[in-house]
This record gives sequence, C-alpha cells and structure tokens, in this order.
Amino acid sequence: MDLKEYEQEKFGIADIIRSAQAVETKDEALQSECRDLLTRLAEDRFNLLVVGRFSRGKSTLMNAILGGDLLPTGTVPLTSVITTVRYGSRKQVVLNFNGRGSRREVPLSQLADYVTQQSNPGNVKDLAYAEIELPVEILRRGFFFVDSPGLGSSIAENTQTTERFLPQADAFVLVTSYESPLSEEEDRILHRVRLTNKRLFVVLNKQDTVSATEREEALAFVTERLQRFSFSETPHIFSLSARQGLQAKVSGDKDQLEESGLGSFEAELLRFLTGGARSIFSPTCMVGPPLFSQTG
Repeated sequence: MDLKEYEQEKFGIADIIRSAQAVETKDEALQSECRDLLTRLAEDRFNLLVVGRFSRGKSTLMNAILGGDLLPTGTVPLTSVITTVRYGSRKQVVLNFNGRGSRREVPLSQLADYVTQQSNPGNVKDLAYAEIELPVEILRRGFFFVDSPGLGSSIAENTQTTERFLPQADAFVLVTSYESPLSEEEDRILHRVRLTNKRLFVVLNKQDTVSATEREEALAFVTERLQRFSFSETPHIFSLSARQGLQAKVSGDKDQLEESGLGSFEAELLRFLTGGARSIFSPTCMVGPPLFSQTG
C-alpha cells in the first residue's frame, strides 16, 4: 500500500466510524472511543510505544531514528513522565501539567530539566507528559513516538506510568539488550502486550558489545522465550546497535548505518505504517462484526 492508498483507506474508515456514531446507543464508552478514533485519524496519529527496562537504550534508539541527540540519555532512570515525539514545523517542547491543565512551551534544550530524575526527582514538578515537536520526515508519515519511563528501577511510579499507557498504544517496540535479555519486568510487559493483539517489534540492542557467537546465543534465547508467549503473530527480532546507528546518522556514514542494523528496523517500521493502517484504525466502536480483518 502506497501513501495515496493509505489516505483512501483512512477516509474510508472515517466514514465507517461516523456511521457507527449515528447508531443510537447509550454506551458512552463506545461513543468516546469513536470520537477518539476520529481525532487520531484527523491528526494521522499512530502511537508507537517504546518500552523496556531502564538503561536498555530506548532513548538512544529514538534519537538514532530521529537523527540527533534530542532525548536525554544515560544510566539514571527518568521520572514517571511520558514523552511523546510528533511532527512539527520547528523544534519545541510543550509541557502538560497535571491537575490545573496548564501547558508551557520551552526550548528543546530544557527538556532534561523536566523529565530526568536528577532535575525533577519523583516528578515534583507534577508533569503529566511532555510533547516534543520536530521537523523530521518519519514523523510526517504519522508516527507519534512515545518514550516511556524505564521498567524495573527503584522508582515504582515509572513502571506504573508505563503500564497505564499500554491501552493507548497502536504498536509496541520492546527494547532489551545483549547484556541481560528479557528481564522479569520485560516479561510482564510482554504478557500485557500479547493480550492487546497489537503489533510488537523486539529490539535486541547493543550488538556492538558482544561477539558473533554471543549474538547467536542471545538471539536463540530471545526467540525461544518469545515463543512461550504464544503471540498470534511471532514478533520480529531486530539485532542492532542504537549507539552506532546514531553515530552513522550524524556523520552520514551509510556503511556504518548498515552495520548498525538500524536501517532494517526503520524500513520495517515504515512498511508497517503504510501497510497496516487498515487494522490499526479498525474501529471496535462499530456495532456488529468488524468490517476489516486483522493484518497487524
């Protein structure tokens, strides 16, 4: 499916949702879902939630895809703050606060002041989520990247915040790493993801830190573990080095980009976005059997 066909599918689905809204029903939850689906279609919003244990390289992977050091990285866990990345004509950050519903625009350089544990310990600044807007081509295609707080840290709210966001995701990227693939916390997330029946991509990061033999052993281990979850569609595992991919993007080194494994992962994400729109936005708010079969 090319982008023109994708647009036609999107408009067709919007018509179906509007028809469903016209059906008389007292189920406010279903009506609310229809409204949300129409909003997401209008915005071309596709929530791709990036999850994993802290220090796996989630933010580095997103930086590599976006082509620069934009999200704060490091071994220190983030606070319980969801950070979304969407397309915008200029670089900026919009902070959304709890309770009072206030919003504030700040330069991208100040993002770390609000989303890192060092500058915002325990989320004392009461931030609900941060929105980053960037003029990056892959975001123009409709992706809303969602960087979630790391699992398994001493900050319990991090894991809770990530788990609460799971129902809003259209697809998932689980980032684990060669140093200790698939922790207990990541296993729990895999169980939750399987129940959503949404597409899952598994990234085995930091391949540059192990030998070829160690890569084979880790890939076999992860493959075997994933089979135990009985996914309706076996997740594709991508072995890569987000660090090398980021370096290659910044320097324009095509050979290093291929070696990093990042290019293959990006290509699959784009194929899924343009080819899986039919199932992504298939509205469960419709009365009666679904009109579209699940392809993703």
